[in-house]
Amino acid sequence: MTQRNDEVAVGKAEEILRQYTLAQLSLGPDGAPQITAGDAPRQLVEQGWRMFLVRVEGTTSQRGSLVFTSGTRTIGDLETVSKGAAQRTALADVLYKGPMIEKMWFAMDLYEPTLVLSGGVEVQTIPLPEISIEYHVAQLFSRDHGKRTTSFSLNVLATSNSRTFHPARRQFDFDCLPSHEVPLHIIDTDGRSCFASLIIKDKLNRLYPPKAMRLAPDLFFQEQIYRADGETVRLPEGEYTVQSQRGPEYLRGVQTVSIHRDSSVIDVKLERWIDPSKWGFYSGDTHIHAAGCSHYERPTEGVGPETLIRHMRGEALTIGDALNWGPSWYYQKQFFSGNAESPAAMLEHPELQTAYGVTLQPQTTREDTESIIRYDVEVSQFPSSHAGHLVLLQLKEQDYPGAQLIEDWPSWNLPVLKWVRTQGAYGGYAHCGLGMEVESTELPNYQIPPMDSIGTQEAIVDVTHGYVDFLSGCDSLPVAELNAWYHMLNCGFRMAMLGETDFPCMSDGRVGAGRSYVKLPARPNGNPGYASWIQGLFKPHQYCGDGRSHILECRVNGQPLSDSDMLLASSGSISIEVLVAARLESEITPETKARRANESGYDIEKARIADTREVPLELVVNGSPAATVNIVADGVPRVVTLKADISRSSWWALRILPSLHTHPSFVQVNHKPIRASRKSAEWCRACVDKVWEVKSPFMRESERPEAAAAFEHARTAYEKIASECEVA
Repeated sequence: MTQRNDEVAVGKAEEILRQYTLAQLSLGPDGAPQITAGDAPRQLVEQGWRMFLVRVEGTTSQRGSLVFTSGTRTIGDLETVSKGAAQRTALADVLYKGPMIEKMWFAMDLYEPTLVLSGGVEVQTIPLPEISIEYHVAQLFSRDHGKRTTSFSLNVLATSNSRTFHPARRQFDFDCLPSHEVPLHIIDTDGRSCFASLIIKDKLNRLYPPKAMRLAPDLFFQEQIYRADGETVRLPEGEYTVQSQRGPEYLRGVQTVSIHRDSSVIDVKLERWIDPSKWGFYSGDTHIHAAGCSHYERPTEGVGPETLIRHMRGEALTIGDALNWGPSWYYQKQFFSGNAESPAAMLEHPELQTAYGVTLQPQTTREDTESIIRYDVEVSQFPSSHAGHLVLLQLKEQDYPGAQLIEDWPSWNLPVLKWVRTQGAYGGYAHCGLGMEVESTELPNYQIPPMDSIGTQEAIVDVTHGYVDFLSGCDSLPVAELNAWYHMLNCGFRMAMLGETDFPCMSDGRVGAGRSYVKLPARPNGNPGYASWIQGLFKPHQYCGDGRSHILECRVNGQPLSDSDMLLASSGSISIEVLVAARLESEITPETKARRANESGYDIEKARIADTREVPLELVVNGSPAATVNIVADGVPRVVTLKADISRSSWWALRILPSLHTHPSFVQVNHKPIRASRKSAEWCRACVDKVWEVKSPFMRESERPEAAAAFEHARTAYEKIASECEVA
């Protein structure tokens, strides 16, 4: 039995611990930090972690925290310094980044450190112990194999009245053992080779490769990496959990694999729960960014199409729109071609990959041509962005006429939308729920939003001029997204609701978190296929959502859903028969609870009825539920019928909120226009005034008279519509 302060026992314990100790940290008699080497063999493993002890000797005379760091920077360190939203990034003192990142071979992570804010940056620290000796765990990662050297520094974050010392520094040599290049065999449900999303963790739940050590195409802010059949991942010997998926239409696969010297391979057999393309539906995400927000600005200004297409293929997206915007605008503009393309998922900067020791050899798969990417524009961090961010699709030219710089663009949105229309292109409002939040959770509701952000705002004006093609959502509060859309539809205006992710800004988890599904006679390919998909966004079969629920077939009064308006001579009824499929996890888990707690964005978990595996499918007429059927969300397609009475010209749609919303279909009664609600028209009229109040101070003086006339036109339009409504 040992007792506290038993010197013999402490000595014996230290003898045991010494052989695992990398470094000993202490303060000298004057309080200066000191580093001495421990006795642990300095052996690391390539692309893997090794754990060491760090001995910390306390002092009774000084309080504060120790900062023990490596002198080797990582890609993650670069991001901490450079992350921002500049139109042009700083040069960072060097033009060629290869020699700089070649040195980024090492990372250290303290186990359960104390985080302290220093200079506006969170720093890992070790509190000076109140007892004489403490041991802490340090995890060391090596990118490389062979002989390598790094330095460590020790500093003291002392109290304000303490003496300041220069950091102590000491160099350590390491012998890094080689790891294994592990082949990946990735097969789709139908047996074809493809890309997949992989999350690889060891028994200690450590991620491979570590986030801080990633260079594109592996993104440091995501857990997953994307790999194709025949590609590889480098891993040390050991046991790993591999989670595989390919977007929301696939089941998640989990397997345990052992990596060893003799023979190792990771086999991934993907399994779909639904394939909407069998019914002619193809998915797309119209709001993806290659730069800004979570992307790094160094060593490159975001990523290129080679990386984005890899992520799209790994999420089974058919269409992806990469939107150039304010951050890195002048660098990313080079990728705009006016064409829809399916590039190879190559390494976009081979010289950087070589310098970083990347061994990945990109491979093609049989499904590569099923994903196409097009570069377009989001008018964000432009002079007019205060009035709502615009998404511009299928542009022929990306520069506004006469604009040499971003600052030369208009300071309100309608002129931009008019210019877009002259190109035969399409324009609408991104993340439409922002600035539209109110206390009410009802749909529709009549509270006036603050109009103080970058969502639907000026759309309420521009739609009266005929220049708003769509709103984009699925990435903010669902009620805030839908309320204005419902009111404008009730006034007789027509626009689509598209699914978007705004990756990696509103969400950096994955592309395609919000997506649109368009029905086409054949899989879209190249410019003609992209054009057909875009045109399909404005037809009744289109639906948007999280990809976990689907309307696969629809018949109205016994006839296939038509692209044309339904004509009724007088009031009548509609019977909507649909083939619907949705999938919830079979059991509620901590993960599903966390998803349900997140109010923003679309996620079928938030549609779950209590603790069941059911969700409500609603038939919405003029913004209000007219019929509801609860369906079992087990992934099995089912035929469901919903009915509603139509007494006047109306619009209707289907929704599983918040997981799916269809494009509206329109019913004309006695050839009259839709004037569904006087209160909706009055709400829109009041919003025009609110938008002018909040946004007009940010418009150029020279543009304000034209804007004032356009807003007055909108007021008159809504007043006229209100007078034509037969019901409140």
